[in-house]
Amino acid sequence: MRKLLFTVAFAVLGFTASYAQKPARTERVKMSAEERAEKVATAMEAKLSLTADQKAKIKQIELDRIKEHDGLRQKDEAKMKAKLEERKAAMKAHQDKIDAVLTAEQKTKLAASREEMKAKMRERVKDRKGRPHKAPKTEEGK
Repeated sequence: MRKLLFTVAFAVLGFTASYAQKPARTERVKMSAEERAEKVATAMEAKLSLTADQKAKIKQIELDRIKEHDGLRQKDEAKMKAKLEERKAAMKAHQDKIDAVLTAEQKTKLAASREEMKAKMRERVKDRKGRPHKAPKTEEGK
């Protein structure tokens, strides 16, 4: 019984120590395009027994693909930023139209309400940092 207890304790300790060594997502170092291409080429070399010439060609093909993909990603990010600015401008125009209709007292109440909603949103975002996104539960998922 004592041996079993020590074996289980040792196994738990071993699993815990090995899990603690894995880097978190935020700690991972981003590899360069060349490093990523080399990693893919090396993996293919091991699986397919590539020659040195084949490995060099595969690495160049992967490098071209990675650079193209990174360029497309940067274009998408620029488009998203532009859309965000458009939305902000539209929201500001909408708020200005509403403010033009309201009295001074109503404007202050609305401004306070908007600040309260912003604070709640910041709190929700702060609470969710570091946790993966979970879809809201539906009646079917309960």
